[in-house]
Amino acid sequence: MTIKLPGGFWLDGMRHEEAVLRPVDGDDEAFLLETSEALLPAQRTTALLARCLTRLGPLSPVATEAAASLTVGDREALLLHLRRLSLGECLLCVLSCPDPHCGEKMDLDLQVSDLLLPPYLHTRERYETMITENGSNYSVCFRLSTGVHQEEAAALARSDPQAAADLLLRRCVENVVTEDGQRVEDVPPVISDQLPSVMAELDPQAELMLTLTCPACDHSFSALFDAAAYFLQELDDRAKHIYGDVHLLALYYHWSEAEIMDMTPRKRRLYLDLLAHALTEGRS
Repeated sequence: MTIKLPGGFWLDGMRHEEAVLRPVDGDDEAFLLETSEALLPAQRTTALLARCLTRLGPLSPVATEAAASLTVGDREALLLHLRRLSLGECLLCVLSCPDPHCGEKMDLDLQVSDLLLPPYLHTRERYETMITENGSNYSVCFRLSTGVHQEEAAALARSDPQAAADLLLRRCVENVVTEDGQRVEDVPPVISDQLPSVMAELDPQAELMLTLTCPACDHSFSALFDAAAYFLQELDDRAKHIYGDVHLLALYYHWSEAEIMDMTPRKRRLYLDLLAHALTEGRS
């Protein structure tokens, strides 16, 4: 599948927006299963993308460093495309109403196509913005957050989420200059407060907010949809059965492990369903 990245991959000052993906196969699922405790989620996302990207701009093969250098929005878009390619278009979610007096479970059917944003009209390798506080102006030069930044902050986020967010922001800010041309070494609090919303507007695919209404109590609320967390959890649930699936298909179809592991999860499930149906009929 050839796709267009919403933000684009920058290499030597040039922007590239095309990427080519192959579907997840059994080897990828086994890799995720075997590294589930060794790698943090951001690292697993990088590893999965590096495995499934067959081309990124002019790069082929795609190194882990290149997958990590993509913006968060591009990584989320790639995971959504990869999910559709590997498991299909429909996403089934179960949410709970956040109203403390309700808590009703809600079944939510999403479509990948509804979550993908079109390529951004204006993208740059780095951006500048002006942030003002009490008449003082700061000129801020920054880049959008990438997988590299996520990986750096991931370990810290486990113990101190605020410190991880501050680290993430510091990694994105290249320089801050006052209106009289003085460079500021430490990021002022006003920039820490205001810059994240500026960055979110420039990379909207990075944070998808769903606007929902509880059918039981009519409470309206917003919920963040994290493509990486959703898709990795799906793959984790499937990967737990990968070796059992291989054993069963090899036993009845006499395929080699390599042939079975080369299948997409959807194709493997199709044969397992056919086998289960045949075995049920044989016993009846």
